[in-house]
Amino acid sequence: MKKMTLGETMRCAALIASLCALTMPALAQTDLGRWITRAPLPTPRQEMPNVVLDGMIYVVGGILESRQATNVMEVYDPSRDLWSPAKALPVSMHHLGVAAANGKLYVLGGYFGNTFNGGNRVFEYDPATDGWTEKTSMPSSRGAHMAVTVDDKIYVIGGVASGAALGTNQMYDPATDTWQTMEPMPSPREHLAATAWNGRIYVIGGRMPTNVGLVNVPTLEVYDPATDTWESLQDMPTARGGLAAAALHDKIYVFGGENPGIFSQNEEYDPATDTWRTMEPMPEPRHGIGAVAVADTIFIIGGGPRAGFAVTDDNSSYVPPTPTPTAITAEAPLPDGVVVYQNHPNPFSSRTTIRFAISRPAAVTLTIYDLLGRAVTTLIRGRLPAGEHQAAWHADGHPNGVYLYRLTTDGFATTKSLVVLR
Repeated sequence: MKKMTLGETMRCAALIASLCALTMPALAQTDLGRWITRAPLPTPRQEMPNVVLDGMIYVVGGILESRQATNVMEVYDPSRDLWSPAKALPVSMHHLGVAAANGKLYVLGGYFGNTFNGGNRVFEYDPATDGWTEKTSMPSSRGAHMAVTVDDKIYVIGGVASGAALGTNQMYDPATDTWQTMEPMPSPREHLAATAWNGRIYVIGGRMPTNVGLVNVPTLEVYDPATDTWESLQDMPTARGGLAAAALHDKIYVFGGENPGIFSQNEEYDPATDTWRTMEPMPEPRHGIGAVAVADTIFIIGGGPRAGFAVTDDNSSYVPPTPTPTAITAEAPLPDGVVVYQNHPNPFSSRTTIRFAISRPAAVTLTIYDLLGRAVTTLIRGRLPAGEHQAAWHADGHPNGVYLYRLTTDGFATTKSLVVLR
């Protein structure tokens, strides 16, 4: 293939900048996403959470088809579609809470052994040593709860103890190995789903024991750790428990569930508009699952394909529709004091730096796209303090041409072009 000269490349960039507002809407995707089958889970099981740490997915504990709890921990590398074993938990556990913070993995409460009595023990796993350390126990015992990290603090929410659904919300600080009791969830529930987005925790669905048995709820409530307050949002379309949720591309996706039967539903929530829509369903209905996002993909691993203690080794990944970059604009600040600068150097052959400034703390996503609107890589996704920030893109392995970089924060977005030229 003939390489473009500098003049040809710059003329191409100028043409794209002038026509982008016309061409980009045509690239909008209206599909409902797609599913891809990955390498199967080595130890089939259910009722075990998944967590991402340094780009690797850890699957911890769970229930085997024999109805026995396990202490197995297996690690999945999404970049190589490869599984490997890790140091087993000190005890067998299921319906446990798992979260990552400060470069380590934490197991917080759950059912120990083959019982269904919630526990309060806490274990820390260090990938550098492949070893476990027991930490300060939770103030109260529970199982079938959720553990979610925001700003390197772990919030343990909901669950069940002594047959009663809990609204309890307790915060663990790994840096000090201490616990603090926070504002409880307004709607107590267990077998719920939760995920963090934009510095807040979205708690979705679950079930509540009643005098007529377990009842699924569609409830969606959001917790703001900064203010220690809760807010009720639009209910999920399908009430279900034993489900899983993950945030990606500024949306929240909710998968699977049970009671009665098994659900294959995949429903998308848009926090910006407080609305739901139905997406491509799971290839196989499952419950007792976890969902985690890595790059532009959500992974749903293991679980139960039928009611009860059935298990599967299924490792399916969901790729949501790619968000369409907005039109390229002239150098200008965004509302609320957000400024995005042109990358430098530009054009570049290997590495370029993208600078931006925000006037207040905010959740920021910075993604590189090709001209078909496909995400190439995400450089930043997380909450940043006020001030100036920068990110470097190493374009080695990517062909010459024009790319787009898009920054979104708190409902605002802008897109600029950059040129790879060797």
